[in-house]
Amino acid sequence: MAVILVLYTELMPYNVVVFRALVERGCRMHVVLWDTNKLTPYHPPMEQGITYYNRSSFWNVDHLNILVQRLRPDLVWCAGWIDPMYNEACVWIRKNFRIPIIASSDTQWRGGKQWLNVLTARFRHRRWFSHLFVSGEPQVVYARKLGFRPEQVLMNNLSADVDLFHQIDPGFREHVYPRRLLYMGRFAKAKGLHYLLEAWKSLPDRNGWKLTLIGNGPEYPKLQGYPDVEIKDFMPQEELMKELEQSGAFILPSVFEPWALVIHEAACSGLPILASGCCGAVSCFVKDGENGFLFTPGDKRAIRQVIERFIHLPEPEWLQMGKKSRELSYLITPSVVAERILTLLK
Repeated sequence: MAVILVLYTELMPYNVVVFRALVERGCRMHVVLWDTNKLTPYHPPMEQGITYYNRSSFWNVDHLNILVQRLRPDLVWCAGWIDPMYNEACVWIRKNFRIPIIASSDTQWRGGKQWLNVLTARFRHRRWFSHLFVSGEPQVVYARKLGFRPEQVLMNNLSADVDLFHQIDPGFREHVYPRRLLYMGRFAKAKGLHYLLEAWKSLPDRNGWKLTLIGNGPEYPKLQGYPDVEIKDFMPQEELMKELEQSGAFILPSVFEPWALVIHEAACSGLPILASGCCGAVSCFVKDGENGFLFTPGDKRAIRQVIERFIHLPEPEWLQMGKKSRELSYLITPSVVAERILTLLK
């Protein structure tokens, strides 16, 4: 039985489904996770094959290394390089255990301060990790600039809970198509909600459509007072399923978005998708003109044009777009993520 040690930051449900997929393939998971200063209230369920440890219970890297010595893992999976203690542990593990140490990365290449990482990667990133595990094609450029060879770059480190969201029956929309445009996510400046709401307000004819925003965050007070807009609080995935089923399209107007797993969840739900081109996940799950439309980030006029174009399409085209989204959603699954990891153990 392979033992995998995960050094993670804030855990989310989509991480847990990948852990389950690894357990189903005979792995034993040990997960160290951040338990303080969390952005969401989520706590992973206790289940067979997965053991959790709070990051706050380790007072220094030597204490964490005691756990490593006891577990003697076959592979270590680290959540990027944001946690200095995790990075130190990875150096020690590479020195004392000849095992793969992979780091997740959803970061796209933007230049600027990233050049410092490029210049120092030989002494840092490539010293800490043997492989980078990236979300998709937009992340490969950065991984290669950091000096990781093609065989050291694994693809598809993130998956929605495909089985859960595939429970939504897109055929429900064939009877009465829900004219509701849905946003799910943080109410944060990077999500571009101001541009969306201004574009929405300027529409002369919404063709019976309403806009629903689901989430929480610091921008909440600025979202009030717009026509045909309802705002709902953060909710568990089981409740989100109902909201997705009762929606007719999904929109993500981000001005900065490394990946956006929510786009995969919308695709699983069989929804047409309208998204800004900066979202990394559109590389997998949005084909412009086939299952949705892309627009320029932070451009109110472009957002308005895309919404107008979509809401005035014939209903059969909405349904066809939804079917294409469901088809694309199979490109990445928890099983795909698990198999990528297991290639390093074979």
